[in-house]
Amino acid sequence: MSVIKTNNLQKHYQVGENSVHAVDGVDLNVREGEFVCISGRSGSGKSTLLSLLAGLESPTDGEVVLLGEHLEQMNERERGRFRREHIGFIFQAYNLLPQFNSWENVAIPLEIRGVPLEERKKKAMEALEMVDLADHAEHRPTELSGGQQQRISIARAIITRPGIVFADEPTGNLDSRTGTEVMELLTDLFRRWGATFLVVSHDEDMIRYTDREIRLKDGKIEKILIS
Repeated sequence: MSVIKTNNLQKHYQVGENSVHAVDGVDLNVREGEFVCISGRSGSGKSTLLSLLAGLESPTDGEVVLLGEHLEQMNERERGRFRREHIGFIFQAYNLLPQFNSWENVAIPLEIRGVPLEERKKKAMEALEMVDLADHAEHRPTELSGGQQQRISIARAIITRPGIVFADEPTGNLDSRTGTEVMELLTDLFRRWGATFLVVSHDEDMIRYTDREIRLKDGKIEKILIS
């Protein structure tokens, strides 16, 4: 079953008198439970493509279909609701709130949904257990290492059990050893749980964990490599 599909996806920006084709006619088909890496050099269009797939930007032309729903036909409010209900995000910079402790950061998606405090904490602790950080539940981000902060970010992304998780350079701020540990954790979680995982990265070490690498160049798919 296809859970992420694009048809002739395009995103153009006007820079002075020039039109820059950041994404230029991309056709994707990602199946349920697949682990896919979007790779390419800086400026290849991979981050713009991720933003389009996640509904953070609107395409200039083409279609974005997630879980059977056309994002390009939704308004901003509808896309926001769709993201909250179906998508998890993992960021390179972790994006943890410094005034919150670990379990409070993990529980943010549930708080946005209006889930009662007691249930939020219970589910947050379960998510922290899955990333082996339940004993750091009361720690604030400044009391955690980079690898621990990324694990908190992962727990936050999976707390609602989304069908799709997008990650933007999730090991970009980590040393090689910690990056390997994070990728092994992600691989184990998504294989067990069956979610679809799409990651943007230029890290060659990450690619060996994925089912497919989709390499971009100048906004177009240059090649598709099967692991």
